[in-house]
Amino acid sequence: MMSDMLKDLIQRKTQLEEKQVLEILRYFKPLVAKKNELLLAPGAVADKLFFIEEGCLRLYYNNDNHGISTRFMAFEHTFLTSIVSFISRTPAPEYIQAVETSELLVISYHDFFRLRESIPAWDKMYIYILEYGLTVVTSKLSGLLTQSATERYRNLLKNNPELVQRLSNANLAAYLNISPETLSRLKSNL
Repeated sequence: MMSDMLKDLIQRKTQLEEKQVLEILRYFKPLVAKKNELLLAPGAVADKLFFIEEGCLRLYYNNDNHGISTRFMAFEHTFLTSIVSFISRTPAPEYIQAVETSELLVISYHDFFRLRESIPAWDKMYIYILEYGLTVVTSKLSGLLTQSATERYRNLLKNNPELVQRLSNANLAAYLNISPETLSRLKSNL
């Protein structure tokens, strides 16, 4: 059965009638991504928008030092794609990977934008996705620029303690933009 959470989210953000919401939901296809499965690789154009029913996806880069920089970790009831690639139809500079086995609902670029033409109120959902993404990216960038590693870890413990339980130390360190050794030190000192 289609996600009640996605249905509720669409209804809250768009105020569409039930009939239109059901029409929209027909475009979302279920997908189970296995742990560590790549859903997007650099150089590919992001042609899918993922809604996470259960699980976790990460958006990350490989940097010049062969390290990983995680830009975003997406959990239940959120959307994820490489948004610049999705909108501009240009190759993505990043990866999307399932951090754990994840149950997803997927809509293609073509179907997403077809809905914008056929159901104009769907734009409210598009704006919600863009605003959410902008808020998250800006908040993370602000933290990286203004907070020490200790402050970022403390904020994570305060605001998202489930991440510490769900993510491996390597993924958690990449998310905080610190080395695994620094994360170990922080964990033992706090």
